[in-house]
Amino acid sequence: RISFALVDSSRLERGAAAVSAGADDFLWRPISPERVAQLLAAAGARREREAAIEETRLRLARADLRDALPGRSPRWIAAIGSLERAAAADGHALLTGESGTEKDAAALALHRLSARGAERFVFISEGESLDLATRQAGGGTLFVSGIEATSAGFQETLLSRLDGPGRTRFLIATDEDPLDAVGAGRFLKPLHDVVAEHTVHLPPLRERASDVALLARRFLEEIEPALSFDLEASDALQAHAWPGNVRELKEVVRRASALTGGPEIGPTTVRSVLGRPLAVRRERRRKAPVVRIAVGDSLADVERRLILKTLAFARGNKKKTAELLKLSLKTIYNKIKEYGLEH
Repeated sequence: RISFALVDSSRLERGAAAVSAGADDFLWRPISPERVAQLLAAAGARREREAAIEETRLRLARADLRDALPGRSPRWIAAIGSLERAAAADGHALLTGESGTEKDAAALALHRLSARGAERFVFISEGESLDLATRQAGGGTLFVSGIEATSAGFQETLLSRLDGPGRTRFLIATDEDPLDAVGAGRFLKPLHDVVAEHTVHLPPLRERASDVALLARRFLEEIEPALSFDLEASDALQAHAWPGNVRELKEVVRRASALTGGPEIGPTTVRSVLGRPLAVRRERRRKAPVVRIAVGDSLADVERRLILKTLAFARGNKKKTAELLKLSLKTIYNKIKEYGLEH
């Protein structure tokens, strides 16, 4: 649809304001048929250019989707189909799947495939300003990961934004079965009900075992293109249960490539790496640093040093820091800001 504003020749500023508000152009009185025809032609040509640009953008987004989330197994093809349908629906959406199933990448792909794909994609964690993030996203997409680990207060605030008149689309992700999280009180039911209409579930890697070899080759090409897996090494990868999903596979490929002189990665190397716990598991066994306290130290200084040491121990992971200190994630963000701690 093409729209024009009608203005008097003495009030051209009103025409400019109408164009700023969304009109294609303006006509001044008395109306000239020649001017109408000229504007219609110009507006039609502009719409055709915009449609061609959008078609090109979507074509590139689909190519990016195949590159960012490769896979040929039936379960994965079905998941990608759900993602594409959710992108086209344009409502708020829920992404589910175990940790390590690449929900972050899926959320970005969903955004780029949607009609909002040319707008901004903003990631937000609890403790950051939801109002600021919403303004930054504008007509784009706001992504919240790990909703089950956030506080009820944060979720209530989020729900108030979803129900409001704003233009921003919200994508929410959870590592848990969403109904289990709702039942346990970790995921507010009203919030779940709003976003669950468009749900995308990413299956664990053990349910798409035929994709393991493809993904391993892809990750190895990114790390060291000259290397390859021999047949027995590929079989060893295929036989693994992958509790850490795609994230674990990436880490195994990285470690195996680092231990190989080339040109092939053999089964001994793969089994050796698979037998080692991932870094996230080793972290629990690392010796915790000591915070020394002396009489006369202020409570604020002790608290600051304790948070700083714990952040370092958790390698900057604020969620892990909050768990170790038995504090809410929001409190950790506030304390980091208060004490000027940057990680």
